[in-house]
Amino acid sequence: MAGTPRFSIVTAVYNVEPYLPDFIASIDRLHVDEGQLEVIAVDDGSTDGSLDLLAAWAARRPELLRVLRQPNAGQASARNMGLEHSRGEWVTFTDPDDMLDQAFFRTAAGFADAHPDLDIMAAKPVILQEDQERLFDNHPRREQYDEGNRRVDLRREPNTFPGSSAVSFYRRSVLASLGLRFDERVRPNFEDGHFAVRYLLGLPAPVVGLLRDAKFLYRKRAAHDSTSNLSFSDPGRYSTVFEHGYLDVLRAAEAKLGHVPAWLQHVVIYELSWYLSKDSKISTGIRIDDDLVDRFHELFATTVRYLDPEVVASHTARNLKPAWADILSHVGRGPWVSPVALRSKFDRAMKLERITYRYLGDPPAESFEANGRPVNVAFGKHRALPYYRRPMMSERIAWIPRGRDIRLRLNGRAVPVTAAARRGRRGLFRRGSWRERLWIYRRISPRLLAGRFGRRISTTVYRNLGRAMVAVSRLPAYRGRFENAWVLMDRTYEADDNGERLFEYLRANRPEINAWFVLSSTSADWDRLHAAAKGLLVRHGSFAWRMLLLNAAWLLSSHADRDIVEPRELIRLTGARTWRYAFLQHGVIKDDLSLWLNQRDLDMFVVSTEAERASVVDDGTAYLYTTKETRLTGLPRFDRLLRKAAEVAPQDRDLVLIAPTWRTWLTERPESAATRRQLVDWFQASEYFVSWRAILASTAIAEAAGRAGVRLAFMPHPNFQELLGDMDLPPHVEPMSFAGNDVQGLYARCALLVTDYSSVAFNAAVLDRPVVYFQFDFEAMMAGAHVGRQGYFNYVRDGFGPVARDLDGAIAAIVDALVRGPRPAPEYQQRIDATFSVRDGRACERVVAVVEELSQPYPRQRAS
Repeated sequence: MAGTPRFSIVTAVYNVEPYLPDFIASIDRLHVDEGQLEVIAVDDGSTDGSLDLLAAWAARRPELLRVLRQPNAGQASARNMGLEHSRGEWVTFTDPDDMLDQAFFRTAAGFADAHPDLDIMAAKPVILQEDQERLFDNHPRREQYDEGNRRVDLRREPNTFPGSSAVSFYRRSVLASLGLRFDERVRPNFEDGHFAVRYLLGLPAPVVGLLRDAKFLYRKRAAHDSTSNLSFSDPGRYSTVFEHGYLDVLRAAEAKLGHVPAWLQHVVIYELSWYLSKDSKISTGIRIDDDLVDRFHELFATTVRYLDPEVVASHTARNLKPAWADILSHVGRGPWVSPVALRSKFDRAMKLERITYRYLGDPPAESFEANGRPVNVAFGKHRALPYYRRPMMSERIAWIPRGRDIRLRLNGRAVPVTAAARRGRRGLFRRGSWRERLWIYRRISPRLLAGRFGRRISTTVYRNLGRAMVAVSRLPAYRGRFENAWVLMDRTYEADDNGERLFEYLRANRPEINAWFVLSSTSADWDRLHAAAKGLLVRHGSFAWRMLLLNAAWLLSSHADRDIVEPRELIRLTGARTWRYAFLQHGVIKDDLSLWLNQRDLDMFVVSTEAERASVVDDGTAYLYTTKETRLTGLPRFDRLLRKAAEVAPQDRDLVLIAPTWRTWLTERPESAATRRQLVDWFQASEYFVSWRAILASTAIAEAAGRAGVRLAFMPHPNFQELLGDMDLPPHVEPMSFAGNDVQGLYARCALLVTDYSSVAFNAAVLDRPVVYFQFDFEAMMAGAHVGRQGYFNYVRDGFGPVARDLDGAIAAIVDALVRGPRPAPEYQQRIDATFSVRDGRACERVVAVVEELSQPYPRQRAS
């Protein structure tokens, strides 16, 4: 290349063959004068076709591209090599799976000409969501670009910072004078941020040019296999990133300036917030070794001590949850108590309200007053806020008798009690008579009410639609039929679980309760229930279903999917649910499901064992729920299950049920609770498919089953039902689905249950049936890759049968169980007896009693 180019792109290339053509095409389309741009691509030991693509590009554009190679040493090392060979006045470090807008360098050149004293510029990142094939202007730092191309002094606008080196332009002469290179110890992430901060600290003043019109297309890979996605499984994320990244720049700033400037604190706050948000997800992908946990928490606390709580409170780049802000302000600084408490929930039926506050250290001494009189806590707990397997903070939850004026003292100090921000019904009845609202409702298209036009309808229109619909629900025709109803359901597309069992009990034993059952009319269970329910079956999504829920006192379901608890078709219109929700459960909880269930705002929570109850309500657990909501009743379906099992003699147990649970990463997200999940395209190549197919095809298991006179049946989780058509089962294995089967009858005939992590093991155990666990992906499941995380239940210590972690061990355990016969071994029978202290067939009766109790005012004299 002749002459000195204005700009250099240095890109570190490693196994990006699927994405490199888009990157190359975007560079070829750039509006840049000839000779003003060079690209230096450093292949970091790629093992795919990346190097071939670069070679072809270099052959086509020799004046533009130079390709360098090195053995795999990491992104920082590759960028340093490229930087050594760069010649441009400005250098940027674009990643090869991203793209640049056509005006990227034209905008940068114009801004640099207008501001010749500027030493750093930052382009605007725009998200390319690959799985949706759409661009989204929703990057967390997008608002700092709203005012156009501009010059910013970070001392005056500390919430503004350049971020990734992939979107920043650096003067090569300044880099040379500072001797600045990427620190190869900072990996797998923050090497960009570390580089940018050290550069800014080396300038006379931290002044940045923000370029709104230079757009950088940041790809969110559909395969979730980028360095960013995988970084949380790398030990460096919990050690060297802190030691050589965050703490290095914080200490460098303090040494040079005598303090840590606010703009740098915001960089670190932004980075640490991703740790907290990542571990707040139901499926995290986090992998942190046991020997790193303590070190991580020590480094995290050390880093937080450099942050000013006032700076944390002013952070705007990310929307920090209140608990995150408290953690980033106070962890590692000693005991602390929140200066304010929240009135976070009201229970109008029980006349109680929930007060919450957070603290560090020992629980503070507390006293409550309501309307000038001391009150005791009716229900409460001290909840842990755990991140990365350790509590980072605690939260007090206290249900007290409701009062207009609530006073709280903590450690003798008066603490204000304020109302928490929460969704309301936004004045559903404020304007217009019921006749006016009925007039509106009758002139609205049913398609609009179904929400099919979604975002096209303004909030105001939805609000008016909601007022109209609620007005119609109050008409005598619907009020008289559905008032104070108990709405029972299981899944929208399936019954035969705790919802149906409780519905049967209510019809047979409590006819005075206005009980209805909800189900999709396309369900395989529809005809059966339509005949049995005697007019009390309502089609999910219908007009009658809307009227039913708007008049209901309770919705009781075995499932807690959000579209069951708070169906969007109604919440979009009403703003908040008007009914109370009872979670009847789909099984016995053994994992930690707090991240999932805490989002559901349960008014009642059924549990079946004392250990399960303790895992939810005890102090130090992560659930929001106390003994107020959580009641040990047993599952309603256990009543019928015990009756069914009593009808089957041991010699008639003729079925080996192979019933694994599902995996979140093997299904696509459903559009709603009314639709089934679909398997991913690569399902048959997954470890899950291969492992279970090997069990089903095992000759040893087939022969042992034949000798025992039992049949093998494969019954995957309902989310995997379509698997039955693609599994190519051996002739001796019978496919079975939950839909259309009397599943409890199958458990009653079960001689052996083979599962992995499924709570169906409790169904077998409550009937004294043997169980074998096959857990080939134990580490991934327990690390949070699925819905739950490791809970109180240890399969080896507490399980109802042997645990196998490999195929040979699983086959041996199954064969051994078949030889022994249809009873658990003595050690497992002892565990079963200790787990199920009550098996009296009265679970439905207890559930109804609890619902009725929770529907009445709480006796003040019982508060303690």
